[in-house]
Amino acid sequence: MISRASEYAIRALTYLAQHEDAEGFFLARDMAEKLGVPAPFLSKILQPLVASGMILSQRGRKGGFRLADDRSKETITLFEVVDSQEHLNKVRKCFLGQAECSDERACPMHHYWQSTSTEYLEVLHRTTLADMVGFCETSPESGYPCPLPTSRPK
Repeated sequence: MISRASEYAIRALTYLAQHEDAEGFFLARDMAEKLGVPAPFLSKILQPLVASGMILSQRGRKGGFRLADDRSKETITLFEVVDSQEHLNKVRKCFLGQAECSDERACPMHHYWQSTSTEYLEVLHRTTLADMVGFCETSPESGYPCPLPTSRPK
């Protein structure tokens, strides 16, 4: 339903939100290692999050990334995160790719996709990073946002 970039962006921001009270910045390569994400891909994913004002970046020896000073985990929605990666206005386009798809000229999936996409966007709008962190705290067995170690056969 969402791109790999959006998935990784949500995981990275959840990680930063879990450490919101920490001093300083987190290096992309360190986050990538903890999150099990390719470091070059994570660095690329973080740039639109900086451009949209959700996170800050700082170059140099004590540089890295952190949540923006004027943003908190309670105010950043998954809609913002996903939209920074894949521009969610595409969700409203015809599911089957028709140039014109409306109630008057509906494709076979129009009514289903219209209600499903509306519900999907509403969930993204109302879910915040605080919700993601809350899930992590109440369900530590999930391992989210970091991948669980895989057990090796004996």
